[in-house]
Amino acid sequence: MKKLWYSLFILTFLSSCDDVQFNNPALQGIKDGNELWRATYSAADIDAGGLVVQGGNNSEVLSLVTTRDNVGTYLLGGNYQSEARFEDAEGNVFSTLNPPDPSISVYPADGEIVIVDFENSTNTVSGTFKFNAYTADGLQTVNFIEGEFYQIKLTGGLLVLGGGTSCQDAVANVADAEAAFQGTDSSMPNYTDLCNAYKDALAVQIFSCGDSTGTLQSIIDSLGDCN
Repeated sequence: MKKLWYSLFILTFLSSCDDVQFNNPALQGIKDGNELWRATYSAADIDAGGLVVQGGNNSEVLSLVTTRDNVGTYLLGGNYQSEARFEDAEGNVFSTLNPPDPSISVYPADGEIVIVDFENSTNTVSGTFKFNAYTADGLQTVNFIEGEFYQIKLTGGLLVLGGGTSCQDAVANVADAEAAFQGTDSSMPNYTDLCNAYKDALAVQIFSCGDSTGTLQSIIDSLGDCN
């Protein structure tokens, strides 16, 4: 079934994106509705229990960060802690963790990162993405659709810090998530959701603040699969 899904993913991409130049490996998408954006370099890493895919060209950098490293869909924006981040040529940083200014939009940043496949034989990862992201002041936005990352090499050594969530905000989010989680137990219907939310918040704190002692990762490990 996994092989069938992966084959359909590749066939769909090749047949539906006639205007997109496809290279192997590739990290690319349609930026702001009409611009083909394509990385000239790319790499991926498994860090703090999540996936980091990063690539860029001479002046811009795109980073995709998920809170876990499993095949599946990771929603962006709102209270979701996975992140898509884009830095443009002027140094403006757009993140799905940033809310928009109400004068720009009443809708939050949104989107998704879909991890489709980890290929063990080539040590690569493939998937798709789309998102709307905002600058920290919420006044500027960037949009990506039809995003693809295909056979990106898992090289290690990537570290994505800062971004849309400051370390201070990340610590506060962990405190809130921990308080909600501590108020439940495994017999309650919302236990799994609150546990996963706590793990996600801890992962973002690692990305935003670092975890030199391994304490935060130990907490994540102790929570297991939240079942």
